[in-house]
Amino acid sequence: MKKAQGGLFLTLSLLVVFSFLLAACGPAATTEAPAPTQAATEESPTEAAAPTATEEPKPLPPITILINESPWLAGFEALVNKYVEETGNQVNLNRTPFPGMLEKSRNAVQASESEFDILTLNEQWYMQFYADGLVTPIKEIDPNFELDPQVIEYEWATRWDPELGYSSENGEIYGLPINGNIMLFFYRKDLFEARGLAAPQTWADVEAAAEALQDAPNMYGYVIRTNPPNWEFQGFLAGYGGKLITLDEKTGEWEVTINQEAGQKALATWLKLGTTYGPPNYADIGQPDMASLMMAGNAAQFVLVGASASDFDNAEKSFVVGNVGATVLPGEMAGSNATMSGIWVMGVPHNLPDERKQAALAFLNWALTKDAQLFYAQAGAIPVRQDVYEEMSSDPTRGWWMKAMADSTPFIHAQPRLAETPQIIEVVDRRLKQAVAGEITAEQALAEAAKEIHKILTDAGYKVKPLAE
Repeated sequence: MKKAQGGLFLTLSLLVVFSFLLAACGPAATTEAPAPTQAATEESPTEAAAPTATEEPKPLPPITILINESPWLAGFEALVNKYVEETGNQVNLNRTPFPGMLEKSRNAVQASESEFDILTLNEQWYMQFYADGLVTPIKEIDPNFELDPQVIEYEWATRWDPELGYSSENGEIYGLPINGNIMLFFYRKDLFEARGLAAPQTWADVEAAAEALQDAPNMYGYVIRTNPPNWEFQGFLAGYGGKLITLDEKTGEWEVTINQEAGQKALATWLKLGTTYGPPNYADIGQPDMASLMMAGNAAQFVLVGASASDFDNAEKSFVVGNVGATVLPGEMAGSNATMSGIWVMGVPHNLPDERKQAALAFLNWALTKDAQLFYAQAGAIPVRQDVYEEMSSDPTRGWWMKAMADSTPFIHAQPRLAETPQIIEVVDRRLKQAVAGEITAEQALAEAAKEIHKILTDAGYKVKPLAE
C-alpha cells in the first residue's frame, strides 16, 4: 500500500502536462467560457419550497457541468437539452478544451465552494479526486443509492477502496460513467469476405489477413498507432495476458510486469504488424491518420477507439461506407480477447451545499436510465449501459459497431489508476517509440521501461516487488 499521500495539488499540476496523452480526447479548441445549454432561471442555487399536495414539484436548483470539448459533446448536449425539457431543471454547460479540464477541476475543488456541480473526470485523473475526497461519495448524497447493474463500471472506474489505495469491486462509489470509450478492432469486411477470411480472433489471424491483403501503397495490411503508442500496446499486452503493473490485492504489493513473457510476445507482435504491413511513416502515426487511411480505402485492419466508427460510414468523407466491420480485439488465443477502457466519469465536488449535490445527482440518475442512454446513443454519443448496446446491436445504422461494443464489455481492462500514471505512460511511450524507430531492440525497450517504472513506484512510496531478473 502506498504511504500517506501529500502534495496533492503538486501532483495534479504534473498531471496537466501529461493530459495530452489520452486516447480519443476532444479537440484542443476555441473558448473556455461557460455557455448555457438553456438559460438558468436563477443566478444562484436557492432552496426550493416543499410542494403542497396540489402543487407540482418545483424544479431543482440549476446546475453547471464542466464538460470537455470532444467528438461526443454534441450527443451530451442533446442529452442535457432532453433532461431540461422533461424535468424543467436547468443545466449550464462549461465547455472546455481537453487541456484545460484538469486545471479547472482542480481549481473548483480548491475553492470555498465549487463553481461546478458536476466535474467530468478522465480515467487518468479521477483517482486523485477519489482518493483525497475531492468528490463526494454517492451514498453520502443519497444513502439509498444503488447502481443499476446494466451500467458498465469499466473494471471499477466508479469506485475507490481507501484501504487498498485503488479502484476495486469492494470500493465505495465516487463517480458515475458518462462516456464509454473502449477499443474496437476494425477491418475491411468486404475484402475479408472476398478472400474468404473470417473476422480475426487471434493475432495470428490478423497477421495472416495482413499478409493476404497487403498491396502497398494501395492497401496496407495492418496499421499501428505510434503517436502515442501506449494505449494500443496495452490492448495487445492484455490480449497476451499481461499488464504494465500488477497489484496483489491481498498484500497491497505492486509488481512491474511489462517486461515479462506476455510483454515480450505483445511487443514482438505489435512491432512486426506495424513495420511489415504498415505505411512508410509507421513510426509516427496518430489516430486521425489511421482513420483517414481507412476512410480513403488504404487500410485493411487496425485497433481504434469505438467512437471512430461513425466516421467510416460518413459519405461526406469516407470511400468505404458500408464496407467496414468491427469486432472484439483479438488475443493470443481465441477467447483471450481484451480491450482497454479510455472513459470519462462524472463526480460531484465535495465543496457544495447539499441542495446542489442533490440537484447534481438527480441529473446523473436520470442520465443513466435506459431511455436516456438510448437517446444518448442515437444522438451520436457512446453509452455506458450494456442493455443499450445490446438493443442498439440491431440498429440499421449503428448496429454493426454497437454489437462489437456489446461483445467487448466482458473483456474490458483498465489502464493503471495511480497518481503516477502519467509518469508511467510517458516512460512507455518513449521506450516504445524508440523500439518502433529501431533505436533500441524490443527487449531493451521493455527492460528499460521496467526499470524506470519500478523507480517511479518506489520513489512514490509504494510497496514494490524487486524486478525479475
